[in-house]
Amino acid sequence: MRMLLMTYTLLVSLSFAQERDFMDHDERGDDEHDRRKRMETMMVWRLTEELDLKPGQAEKFFPRFREHRKNLDAINQEEKEIGKSLRQNIEKDEKLSKSEVTSAVKKITKLRKKKADVEEKFLLGMDDLLDPLQMTILGMFKQKMLREMGGELRKRGDERRNKKKKMKKRRGGHRKRDFWY
Repeated sequence: MRMLLMTYTLLVSLSFAQERDFMDHDERGDDEHDRRKRMETMMVWRLTEELDLKPGQAEKFFPRFREHRKNLDAINQEEKEIGKSLRQNIEKDEKLSKSEVTSAVKKITKLRKKKADVEEKFLLGMDDLLDPLQMTILGMFKQKMLREMGGELRKRGDERRNKKKKMKKRRGGHRKRDFWY
C-alpha cells in the first residue's frame, strides 16, 4: 500500500512538473484566424455605419474593399519578412554589413511608398461609387478606428493594472520574505 501511494505521488508530481502547452500551434493559428475574422466583421459593420452605405453601394464597395485589404496584407507580409530576417540576424549575433542594412531600409521604404500608392488608388478609385463626403470619411476611417482601438486597449490595460493593485492590497501589499519564501 505504501509503495502504491509513493508511486501515485511520484506520478502526480511528475505530471505537474512537466511543462504543458495546452494550446498547440494549430490552435493558436485558429485563434489568430478567429481574431482576424472578428476584426473584419467589425470593420465591415463600422464602415457601413460610418459611410452610411446604401445596400447597392455596399454590394459594390465591399468586394473592392476586400481586394484592397488583400493587396495591403501582401505588402505588410513582405515588410514583416524583411524585419524577421533582420531580427534573426541580430539574435544570432551576426554582423550586418552597411550594404545589407541600406538594402533593407530601401526595400521597406519602397514597400511603404507602394502601400501609400495602393491606398491612394483605392480611395480615388471610389469616386464612381461614393460621394466626396463618404470618400473623406473613408480616408480618415483607418486612423479613427486605430485610435479608438488603442484607447480601448489602454482602457483594458488600466483595468488589469487596477485589478492587480486591488489584489495586492487585499494580500497586505509587499510582504517581508524569509529565507525560503
